[in-house]
Amino acid sequence: MRKCLLILFWMCMTACENNPSDVVALTRKVQEVEEGKNIKAVFSQKANLKAVLSSPLMYRVKADTPYTEFPNTLHVDFFDENARLQSVVNAKYGKYLDLLNKVYLADSVVVFNSTGDTLFCKTLWWNQGESSLYTSDSVYIHTRTQTIWGTGLWSKADFSKYTITNVIGMLDLPRDMAP
Repeated sequence: MRKCLLILFWMCMTACENNPSDVVALTRKVQEVEEGKNIKAVFSQKANLKAVLSSPLMYRVKADTPYTEFPNTLHVDFFDENARLQSVVNAKYGKYLDLLNKVYLADSVVVFNSTGDTLFCKTLWWNQGESSLYTSDSVYIHTRTQTIWGTGLWSKADFSKYTITNVIGMLDLPRDMAP
């Protein structure tokens, strides 16, 4: 009997050894990634069309901080309460941070509004909760009568009103050149 107990004890001691790489593999956090191609998403609120997003590629990442990524461009059309086109956003990269309710846009960001103003910048944040756009990077805005450049910008989400934090230059277009 004693011999059986010693053999059993020896087997337990040698079998309980853990390989460090196995332990790491068991405790590693796993991210689930969903992939979508040629995405077209329609957003509405109370049966009113608000926006249409299109992108050739989308990743939906389920992690501690979930996010949706658009690594190969995105295009968004925004509409007013009468379903009229209000503004358009284009970027080569986008990332929606679910828990923060914010969108990060980068690389050749262009925003058009219904009055013909056009914003060009490297990066842009869209805070959906505050319905605002902002950046601390350089900006270039072309209107019907002016070209303005500077650094830093805050704007309403529809780009109807905006403030440049540090205006570097402004150029008024001659009346005969304005559209």
